[in-house]
Amino acid sequence: MKYECLGDQFIHAVEQVAKARSKSNQTAHLQDIYLKLEDHILTLRATNLEIICEKSISVKGVHNGEVIVKGDILVKVATTLKNKTKALTCEVIEGVFVISSGKDVLEIKTTPQEDFPTLPNEGDEILTISQEQFSKNIREVLFCVATTEIKPEIASVYLYTHENELISVGTDSYRLAEKRTQLKENKQINILIPGRILSDTLSILEGEDGSIIISKKDGTLTFTKQTLTLCVQTTQGQFPDYKQLFPKEHTTTATILKEDITKALTATSLFTENYTPLTCQVENKTLILQTKNEILGSATQIINIQQDGPDIQTNYNNRYFLDT
Repeated sequence: MKYECLGDQFIHAVEQVAKARSKSNQTAHLQDIYLKLEDHILTLRATNLEIICEKSISVKGVHNGEVIVKGDILVKVATTLKNKTKALTCEVIEGVFVISSGKDVLEIKTTPQEDFPTLPNEGDEILTISQEQFSKNIREVLFCVATTEIKPEIASVYLYTHENELISVGTDSYRLAEKRTQLKENKQINILIPGRILSDTLSILEGEDGSIIISKKDGTLTFTKQTLTLCVQTTQGQFPDYKQLFPKEHTTTATILKEDITKALTATSLFTENYTPLTCQVENKTLILQTKNEILGSATQIINIQQDGPDIQTNYNNRYFLDT
């Protein structure tokens, strides 16, 4: 294998696919990155079996070939090359992956050639959406997803469509977030994506611009964007009927400036350790936030609001508010 390429393009591709590598020492072989040169297309691939990412870039191919390189070393080497060079020459010489840039030469020992996981069949297309829309839909509910795997269904983001809306939902049984996005056409989607892989998934996709095509086959979801293909495993199961948790009607509505409530919650959070509750009292067009900690002290914050309905008082977990 031998090729010449733009340095920044190669570095970006390495860093992008590396996010799909295994982070566990028990699966060291899945920490590697696979490279294949075919004519003038270099393909990089990495996987932890739950995510598999493949990225292709245009290069000046000299000799076709394939190689498996230690992922952690390749990422570190790529980092050292940032902002230093515009062109790279990469080749495999006697089992060593050599990166040359001017007078600088970096050598990385390769790993034995074995069957490296390949991309699964992408299946049928279910949605085309902008990367920005999809990422926003997921990120705005991801903070609510359960972090334990006792119930895989609620340790996932529920993504479904209703009429012309894409709806994402996350919950940990104590709180719930729902985000809706208008679609141009009516699609039929009903999937669960494990929360533990979504941060890496979104980070990889955010390295691309424009629209992404989402396809599904059996338990695999595939995201395709020109030179990028990303496959993730979905959760098997049924998300709880969360709409039953929503009250049918409201007795009191308070309208508050986001800046005001954020400052007040930040101040009261200084005294809410060890599950100290936050008392919220809506009274006479004001919101009174109070918390008291026997060791740390207490705080009271009063905010002017628009109030519709009778006065009320209740207790909440302050951290849940700040997470939003």
